[in-house]
Amino acid sequence: MPTTTAQLGFPRRVVSLYLLFSLGALLLLASGGVIAVQSLLRSRATADALSQVGRLTSAIALDHHSTSGAEVQDLVERARLEGQLAWCAVVDVHGKFVAHTDRSLIDATMIEPIGDPLRWGANDGIAYRNETGQLIHEYRAPFMINQRPAGSLVLAFAVPSWQAVSRDLAGYAPVAILGPIGLIAFGGWWLNRTTGPLAEIAQSLSSIARLPIDDSPRGQRIAAKSLAAIGWNRVVDSLDEHRDQDSAGVASRLSELAGIGGGKTRAALESLSEGIAVTDAQGRIEFANRAIAALLRCDDSCDGELLDGQSLEELLATVAPDGASAFNVDSLQAEVVSELQVATPVGERTLRLSRAPINGDALPGHVWSVRDITQQKLTDASRDQFIDTATHELRTPLANIKAYAETLAMGDMIDVEEQKEFCNTINAEATRLARFVDDLLSISSLEVGSIGIQRTNVDVRRLLEEAAEKIRPLMKQRSMTFEVTLSEKLGEARIDKDKVSGMVVNLLGNAAKYTPEGGTVTLAAIRQGEELKIEVRDTGVGIAEEEADRVFEKFFRSANPAVRDNVGTGLGLPLAREIARLHRGDITLASKLGEGSTFTALLPVQ
Repeated sequence: MPTTTAQLGFPRRVVSLYLLFSLGALLLLASGGVIAVQSLLRSRATADALSQVGRLTSAIALDHHSTSGAEVQDLVERARLEGQLAWCAVVDVHGKFVAHTDRSLIDATMIEPIGDPLRWGANDGIAYRNETGQLIHEYRAPFMINQRPAGSLVLAFAVPSWQAVSRDLAGYAPVAILGPIGLIAFGGWWLNRTTGPLAEIAQSLSSIARLPIDDSPRGQRIAAKSLAAIGWNRVVDSLDEHRDQDSAGVASRLSELAGIGGGKTRAALESLSEGIAVTDAQGRIEFANRAIAALLRCDDSCDGELLDGQSLEELLATVAPDGASAFNVDSLQAEVVSELQVATPVGERTLRLSRAPINGDALPGHVWSVRDITQQKLTDASRDQFIDTATHELRTPLANIKAYAETLAMGDMIDVEEQKEFCNTINAEATRLARFVDDLLSISSLEVGSIGIQRTNVDVRRLLEEAAEKIRPLMKQRSMTFEVTLSEKLGEARIDKDKVSGMVVNLLGNAAKYTPEGGTVTLAAIRQGEELKIEVRDTGVGIAEEEADRVFEKFFRSANPAVRDNVGTGLGLPLAREIARLHRGDITLASKLGEGSTFTALLPVQ
């Protein structure tokens, strides 16, 4: 599996970026810390110096009285040192420097700077830049002698710049930076050691994910730099070992079958219901059991030995036109599974074919298996139909019950007759829901044999007349002609009266439901030797020939719109047939689409 250098270099790029960003952040943090400390110290010094303004002005005034200003120069120089000032001076009322920390400016006229006004307590000031570009904060405090203005005390503070900070920082750089850089370098080495193998593993997994779904994945070993890398290599080795063992095992076992003799092993494979075949590298059959010959309808004798030397893919093409194309993939080492629809004299069948490579050098080729999954497909379809029908049959009455109940609860202006109508509708829907659940439980119980029949001697004519009377109101409601033709010699039969009565009512109700108004439904019965023959004929919509075999399936509903328009669960006919079979009889159907249907139940009388 190819792995590029750029992909493996991913952790190193991460480490490089990590180092650069960490170093930059460290420098910014160190610079910011120095600036913050120096600014704090200078702010503290400024506050201390300005708090001493009153003391300084008093000392200047006292010096004028005692020494006529002889010690003023000493006072301003001491104030500059104690307050960490840029300079300090005393200006008389005419604007001349009486004293200045820069002695060359004594007796010079003070030039008023231009800048932004400042204020610290009661002291006014101005912020400006001097001729060197340095930011100066200058404050002035006037003082008086003999109750008369005598001048001002000037205090100037230099605000630190980046250049000054850099110079101050240079002295601490070796200690403040080299130590953290060492820690960062160690972290980068550890990160590279940890993420390097993980990146290679991720790249290998990504390459596996991009393979076709039928290709067998193969991992690639990586350098054992960590526990994760060692674990990955063990997984890769284990997969390769199992793959080789499986291929060698299949080749070893099937090579005996493809050669002369095979003993009990060959006989065992011949007895399997699943088709098994072995082909060489060119796709020619070296071994095939009887089952694969039968499933592919290759020969009437269904002898797998007759297939030796034939091309299996050509054989698939004769059975299903698209059969061989499903296995024409780029990689012959890929495991391929496909489903084929095959037409047979008894109907369409579904076959599942799979092909697996034999990776041994001594016997290259493929192992094929064929399985008939028609019943599984039908089961899946029946399950889906059951879910759809059951959901519909449960949801519809529940929705109606909920709607009418909400209307009754919220409607204050509903009269008594409407309330009765709503209650009748709710009762009818609840009855429909209960009937559906009862039918479902009944047919399930009958199928698994958990419900038996209670045979008693029953007057057949009376039983059928009672069943007819139960259904007669429905016939009258639909303006249908209901004919009952019963033989005089029906006699008695040993049957379960309730269950047979329910079977007849189900057949009559089904006939009435799918017969248009004005149609005819006939109930007829005759005794034929030891059998009782009961027929229910109608002139209804009829059943299509292709659907006739499915009307006794649970939840089956015809695609005919005339049938779909009638509400039904699809359980009546299956339940009727189960009752007949429980009596060791059966129900058959004869029908023509658009002309009507005839259901015939044959029951033994003993």
